[in-house]
Amino acid sequence: MDKKYWEDYYHRSGKNIEISEKSTFAEFCSKNYFHKKELKIIELGCGNGRDAIYFAHNNHTVIAIDQCTNLIEDKKQQMQNSFHSNLIPLAQNFIRYDYSLHIPIDVFYSRFTLHAIDEKDEEILLPMIYNNLEVNGLFCVEARTIKDPIFGIGEECGDNAYRTDHYRRFLDSKLFLKKILKLGYELLFFTEQNNLSIYQDDNPVLMRIILRKI
Repeated sequence: MDKKYWEDYYHRSGKNIEISEKSTFAEFCSKNYFHKKELKIIELGCGNGRDAIYFAHNNHTVIAIDQCTNLIEDKKQQMQNSFHSNLIPLAQNFIRYDYSLHIPIDVFYSRFTLHAIDEKDEEILLPMIYNNLEVNGLFCVEARTIKDPIFGIGEECGDNAYRTDHYRRFLDSKLFLKKILKLGYELLFFTEQNNLSIYQDDNPVLMRIILRKI
């Protein structure tokens, strides 16, 4: 993962409202699937913390994991005291972290993070998520796919991955679903399309997947 790139990106863009407010995926998950009043959510790669903060304000406990948590730590200090304790930023590598420290876990939430890791790390991460998730718990994923308009642009890095100003691996949604369902999930929702997360001139084709552990 490109730690330096993302540190610089969020430092430059910290006051940009478009990437500071909750994402459309966070809102989609909250309104359609986060029905329990209080969930324990692990966010894999929380970035500037916009989704973690949104979930925390909805009375969920959020363990927000990222390589760099400076920005989310600053934002936590600005939260109302009643929500302050709901947000737990952790400066960790989410591929190697020991999630058993937080059992029971109701939700693993991954937005724009699976396409930031290589396939070898994905092979480590996916079983680890399944093994630490509660039965009936949710795994929520949004990531770029091979149908994305920028697929193939940049320096080829293998495994459908390319580097421009940073690394991206574009997922084959059919292969990903085949792999993930073998672990023991029920598919609750799937779509692969654009117009889900538009930012300036970037309108990526994303897979949006909600899985339930059975």
